[in-house]
Parts: sequence; structure tokens; C-alpha cells
Amino acid sequence: MFREAVIMFSFIYPDAYESSIYDIPYGELKSNGLTNILFDIDNTVAPVGADRPGTETEFFFCKLGGMGFKICLLSNGKKRRVGVFAESLGVPYVAKAGKPFAGGLDAALNLIGADRENSVIIGDQIFTDVLCGRRNSIYTILVRPISKNEEWYVRLKRVFERPVMSEYLKKRGYAGQV
Repeated sequence: MFREAVIMFSFIYPDAYESSIYDIPYGELKSNGLTNILFDIDNTVAPVGADRPGTETEFFFCKLGGMGFKICLLSNGKKRRVGVFAESLGVPYVAKAGKPFAGGLDAALNLIGADRENSVIIGDQIFTDVLCGRRNSIYTILVRPISKNEEWYVRLKRVFERPVMSEYLKKRGYAGQV
């Protein structure tokens, strides 16, 4: 019964799964027409609560911009912190986005003049980032969380993510742990 319930959740499988934002084949995304990237911040781009990105992340975002990607940060975090973080990277942002609902997503797409068809959302959580993308017909990439340091409610969601990811990885032929 439990396995059937997990399989039923296959509609929230990500389109792709990578270890980190640095392992994503961006050239391949671009050649497939995905030229706009919406990044989650916490545990995707930086550890939870980070006020500023590291130097490596700053260089990386410059590289992506140089490749022609339009980038926007899409975070459920507070406006002040997300704004400072985005300013450090020189990219627009939407804070308190309300993922997995579409309001913040639509605002982010409008900010960068993007359409859903040529956009990708990258994040570390199934029930916020991936579900937001899947509900709104946007290509989704799930990455491993950077840190285990998370709010209690995120740790609770991880309990429900594990069986979904386990089934996803099995279907994709990956061995090992989530």
C-alpha cells in the first residue's frame, strides 16, 4: 500500500537530479532552449540563512550570465535577506515567493522577461521547488541539499521526500542513498 502511494506521487519527480548547482550541464540546457534559470537559495545556492554568496558562487553566476542565461532568485525567504543576497550576485529576485504556488514564480518570470517553456527551476526540495515547477509546466532540476542544517519544518518534509526520491532514483537506475 505504501509503495503504491509513493508511485502515485511520480507527478512530482524532478526532470533531472544533480549533486549540486555546479554539476548541472548548463550547455545542454541552453542547447535545448532553456535560457532562463530560477534558483532557490537556501541549501541550493548557499547554506540555510547565508546573507551573502561565497566568492565561488559569485564567479559561477557571472559565468552563467556570460553564457547568456537570464537568472532570478526565487526564494520563500524574507525580503531583506534575499535582497542582500541577490544584490551580491547582481541578479533580480522574488522573496516570500510562496512556492509551490504560482504567484512568486510568475513574478520572477516577469522580472526577467521569460516564458515557462524556456525556463528551469533549480532547488533542493521536492514539495516546494519541484512541485512549483511541475504544477506550472517548468523544467525542474533537484539538487542535493548543501547542508543538513535546516529548519524543523524542512526536516519534517524531508521524511516524506525520502521514499519519493528513493522510487525516483530506482526508476532512473541510480544506486545508493538519497
